[in-house]
Amino acid sequence: MKLNFDKKQMDIGTIPFNYLRTLSLAGSGGAEINECLIAAEKIKDNDAESWTKEWAVIAEKVSKAAQEAMQSDQKTTARQAYLRACNYYRTAMFPLPPTDARLDKYLTLSREHFQKAAKLFSPQIEVVDIPMGDAKLPAYFLSAGQPNRPTLIAINGGDSTNEELVHWIGFAAIERNWNCIVFEGPGQWSALQLNPGLYLQSDYEVPMKAVVDYIVQRNDVDANRIATIGYSLGTQFAVRASVFDKRISACICSGGVIVDVYEAWHAVWPLILQKAPANVFNFVFGTFEKLSPQLRGLTNRFRAMMGITKPYDIIEAWRPFNIKGLASKMECPLLLLLGEAEYAQSNEKVAMSMLRFINELTSPLFIHEFPFEDGWAASHCQIGALSSAQAVIFDWLEKVVNKKEGALESGKPFDWRVINKYLKNDEIRELQKSIRVKTV
Repeated sequence: MKLNFDKKQMDIGTIPFNYLRTLSLAGSGGAEINECLIAAEKIKDNDAESWTKEWAVIAEKVSKAAQEAMQSDQKTTARQAYLRACNYYRTAMFPLPPTDARLDKYLTLSREHFQKAAKLFSPQIEVVDIPMGDAKLPAYFLSAGQPNRPTLIAINGGDSTNEELVHWIGFAAIERNWNCIVFEGPGQWSALQLNPGLYLQSDYEVPMKAVVDYIVQRNDVDANRIATIGYSLGTQFAVRASVFDKRISACICSGGVIVDVYEAWHAVWPLILQKAPANVFNFVFGTFEKLSPQLRGLTNRFRAMMGITKPYDIIEAWRPFNIKGLASKMECPLLLLLGEAEYAQSNEKVAMSMLRFINELTSPLFIHEFPFEDGWAASHCQIGALSSAQAVIFDWLEKVVNKKEGALESGKPFDWRVINKYLKNDEIRELQKSIRVKTV
């Protein structure tokens, strides 16, 4: 498999993006560089079936090594192998449509291998089921091991898993003496698998309330120091939760903030497709899917999340997913992480929505940009450069949540240098003049 890590490949869902997504977990034990290179050597170019097969082969090999290590009472070796097998099974399932039985199989294996690893940590990573009505939301709680510690709630995006987010942010949290809980809500991978029919919902403050209700009962959680971070689609959910639950004292959005999902999707279609009737839209969109593995991967995931099959209906189902009108109700500080690749792949309509939203904020706003000079930190959610994002996140949290003197006034005025390379709209320039924001 040929890999091109040029900045043009930083778009979500490309083969290089998905490859680095797997490899980036090496820093926290979720991947081995050599194993990933072996996969790259064997996978055929532009062959989704080859991708699934080769990652599954490596996952099975590593799983066997973990089992043998356990039989020999080599628990550290076993834990490390379980973590890698978990990641490789997740990678293998990624391009599969909801109708492929292997998707369910590999998702289960990924989760089961992580949970085997979780028992071998000291202290153990807690496997938690959070009640929400008749459903139980799967979660992992990583404790800093002391009473009354600040706690970060991590919210998955449209295609991330709990197990992946433990590597993205959970391990970094406990290294800095923070608790962290990662969970999956309605429509997300394991939550939907374990609760059939629990499809994605726009009022994500409901599952978030269940999570906050759970953690405030723990003696290792300081109920006055709770923050949340949302990744990709989870940015919208994190904002909603912060608006409706005042127990959350800080909010972080990795990937900007998606203000209106329907608008974001609708804006990228050609004008003729935007106005097309459902049957024409379905035909043309279906053709695009056949030609683009990247698009096909995204829409396959949406089909599963929403229980919807036809492209037109999928796009229409995103209409309620917006946070317009909520900015003025937000009281806690907000940090936005933005990569230059996200600007380069966006358009002015979507950018305007974000700028209008943050212009309406009355709470403190901070932005950190990752330009192309920072390499793959400029990609969506800083894939390939997780430690760069972690450093920004926790340095900011330490100031804001622990309320160090002058924290909310710190930072330099934002200069909009990177975003203005791509957006030329006069209204954008006027908005930038009125937005009160600091860089961090």
